[in-house]
Amino acid sequence: MPLHHLFYVATRYSGNLALAVAAEDPIKTKRTAYLFDLKSKAQVVRFAVRHDLAGEVALSKDDRFGFVGCFEVYGLAAYCLKTGEEAWRRKDLRALGRVSVSEVQDLVYCGSEHGPVHLVEAETGKTLDKLRGVRGVFPSQFDDSVIVAGRALELHAPFGRKLATFKRINNYALPCAFSRSEFVLNEPDCLRCYDLKTSEPLWSYPIPGENVLRICFCESMNAFVAKKTNTLLLIFDARTGAGPREVLLSASTGMNYCFCRRGAEILAGNLQLLSTETGALLADLATPELIAWDPEARMDRFRELAASGRSPPELERYMTSEGFAKNDIARVLMMKDSNDRKKT
Repeated sequence: MPLHHLFYVATRYSGNLALAVAAEDPIKTKRTAYLFDLKSKAQVVRFAVRHDLAGEVALSKDDRFGFVGCFEVYGLAAYCLKTGEEAWRRKDLRALGRVSVSEVQDLVYCGSEHGPVHLVEAETGKTLDKLRGVRGVFPSQFDDSVIVAGRALELHAPFGRKLATFKRINNYALPCAFSRSEFVLNEPDCLRCYDLKTSEPLWSYPIPGENVLRICFCESMNAFVAKKTNTLLLIFDARTGAGPREVLLSASTGMNYCFCRRGAEILAGNLQLLSTETGALLADLATPELIAWDPEARMDRFRELAASGRSPPELERYMTSEGFAKNDIARVLMMKDSNDRKKT
C-alpha cells in the first residue's frame, strides 16, 4: 500500500542514502527525519528535526550530515546522520529558496529569496563568502564546475573563476545539470546544451510555454533526464540531444522528489523508487510504521480490507492477529457493513 506524498526527500548523485523529512502538522516545526539505505531498501535511523513546509533538505558530500531548513525562525541546521544530533544551526539563514551541496568540496550554497547566496562550510556552518546579485548556484557532481545564476548565467571552474557567460531569457533560476563533458542550461521554454571544455553550443530543445522542473545526467544511459511533469520524463542523448524519448512513470512523484543512483532512479515524495529508463516501480521504502502513520494510506488500507471478501468474523480475527487497534477494527467492520448494504 503506497504512501501519499508526505515527505521532503534528499539524496546524493553518487550516494546510497536518502533523507526524508515527514511533512507533519503544518503549524509545528518539530518533525521526524528518516534515513534510508537505497541499496538494501531499509530504514537506517530516525531522529527529530526542526522543519517547516518551505524548508530545504540536503545531504553532505560525505554522507556525514543532513541539512534541514526552516523558512522562518529556526533557519538551517546540520544533523549528524549517525547520531541524529544537531551539529550546528544558522538561525540567520532564513527564506532559503534553494540549498545546493557540492559533491566534490565541503561547501553548501544557501540561496535566499531576499538576500545574498551564502557560501557555507558544510562541517562548521561558517559563512565563507556572500554572493550578492546571485539567485542560485548549481554545482557539478563530477568536478569543481558550477553554474552561477545572476544577471547572466555563468560557468565557473572553480567557483570564482569565470569561464563563460550566457545571456539569460529571464530571471528564473531553474536547476541546471552537468555530465562529465557537457552541461545543460535549463531556462523557461528551452534547454540549451554546451561542451564543458569549450563552452560551444551542442544542441537545444524548445519547450514553448513550459518549464522543465528538474534535470539530471544518467550515467548508465549517457543521457540527460528532464522531468517535465509529475509522471513524464524526457530522455536526451547527452552529446547530440537526439530524441527526446518519453518515459511515463508508473506513479506520480509529487512535488517533492529527487534523482539518485547516478541518475538511474528517482525517489518520489511518497518514498517510491522509480526507474528513469523505463518508469517502472523498483521499490517502496515505506515501512509498516510509516503506512500506519499516514492517515490517507491507513484509509486506503481500511477500504482494501473492507472490500476483501472476508466475512466479519474472519476480518476481525485477521485484524486482531495483525495488531490493529479495536477502534480501527470497528471502523473497518462498519465500512464492510456499508459495502454489503450497497450491494443488496
